[in-house]
Amino acid sequence: MIIDPYTVQLAVITVAVVAGVMFILDTVLRTADAAGRVWAVAFMSGILASFSYATWIVSPEAWWAVAVGNAAVVLSPALLWCGARAYNGRRTFAWIALVAAGAAAVAVLAEGAEGGDWAGALVMFSFIALFAALGVWETLRAPIRVHWAARGLTVIFVIVTVYYSTRAVGFVVLGPEDPWFRAALGTEAAGFVLISLMIVAVVSLVILQGERVPRTSGRRDSAPSYSADAVLNDDPFREIVGDWLERANYHDEQLVLMRIEVDELDALNTAFGRSVGTQLLAEFTEVVRRHGSPNSDIGHDGPGALVMVAPFARLDLAADDAEAVQRGLREHRIEAAQGLRLSASIGIAGTDRFGYDFDALMMAAADAAANARAKGGGVVAVAD
Repeated sequence: MIIDPYTVQLAVITVAVVAGVMFILDTVLRTADAAGRVWAVAFMSGILASFSYATWIVSPEAWWAVAVGNAAVVLSPALLWCGARAYNGRRTFAWIALVAAGAAAVAVLAEGAEGGDWAGALVMFSFIALFAALGVWETLRAPIRVHWAARGLTVIFVIVTVYYSTRAVGFVVLGPEDPWFRAALGTEAAGFVLISLMIVAVVSLVILQGERVPRTSGRRDSAPSYSADAVLNDDPFREIVGDWLERANYHDEQLVLMRIEVDELDALNTAFGRSVGTQLLAEFTEVVRRHGSPNSDIGHDGPGALVMVAPFARLDLAADDAEAVQRGLREHRIEAAQGLRLSASIGIAGTDRFGYDFDALMMAAADAAANARAKGGGVVAVAD
């Protein structure tokens, strides 16, 4: 059975609009979050691309719509990668996404009306594969990699990387008129791939955002937003730590970020179930608040991960504080989990080594925590 391009494009538009609206509405119902905002724009780009290609299919003389569509379809995976970077507390580098989208549009405009169906295709395929590969790398970094829902996003990026790399190679080697290329890598086949991936993507991203950012009633207060465990949510934590960093920089004093991750969280959830797992995390947070420095602020950074900021003149003093948290976890028995004692991998990063940039400190602390986990967990690692 042969499905015409009109039918495929209609299906892509329908899925893109439904998925995009679902995610955007979910974002609106939550407090502001940098990753969520970037991902919402990525879905908007996908909707724009779908309507642009539909315009060109209905009116072939509107060849400029291909330039808009190619730019938007490159921008979508690029912003998904940027959003994953924001989720990991890193700079988004959204300007790179915009430059790539502009280059994709210029590639079409350079060929003009004579470019035909595949104007600028090679540039578009290459950029999509590149940003998908970057997305794979970013979703395998902490802290996003600890979320089970992020695995779906990783799989999506892997499939897009392989598929669009194959499209780029096939376009050069075989040409777009080759029967095999048209059957496996042509517009219709790509449409079905995109539909499948958009469905998985919106589910994964909604879950990721739901585990990180609480719903809001729409009323925003000037007071800091705390979770039920009395630790700061994402944006309030960033704002408060940013203020700490600014003042510490002025006084030339050291602040230390300490990332504390529960070891073997997935295994614990599998062994005891999600309800007991929720209690484990609540008691983990309680122990960290009890045994951590009283002169600190603590924020969530995903399930089973807390980040504590406090002033320490030397890193060995911060390490002593981290060891106190470790001792508190070892001494605390969780009756709901048959007397289990938790352990944590703790990564430490100080401003004397990494400066007073929030994202750089968060990344350094996450890398140090990953090193602690690689050593078997239950240890403290200092970023160097």
